[in-house]
Amino acid sequence: MSHHSWTDLGPADDFPSDKHTCLNTEGADGTRGRALVVLHVDGAWYALENRCPHAGRPLGDGERAGMTLTCPYHGYAYHIKTGKNIDFPDEETPVRTFPIRVEDGRVQVQITNDEADTP
Repeated sequence: MSHHSWTDLGPADDFPSDKHTCLNTEGADGTRGRALVVLHVDGAWYALENRCPHAGRPLGDGERAGMTLTCPYHGYAYHIKTGKNIDFPDEETPVRTFPIRVEDGRVQVQITNDEADTP
């Protein structure tokens, strides 16, 4: 059974607008944490797994342009809202995305226990 909980990532001020921040969460209830890319773009918040599904490399090492984050290793570009590959949306596995919110000035991401246990 999945357990949904919000993981605190820190003060919203620690995540500059129009930049992306790479971090590792600490797992709740004994689960492993998750490597994330957090983006604050045009007032909206996004959280993606910091792992390119094409080759498993850190996606957060790439460049963001608009709503696209491009993997620096093979040039695959992903839509930050949907996680879908821009060039091959139906052929390539999307980047995993996570619900994210700002509550009382703190950025929080929702990761279920079963997702946190998946490598």
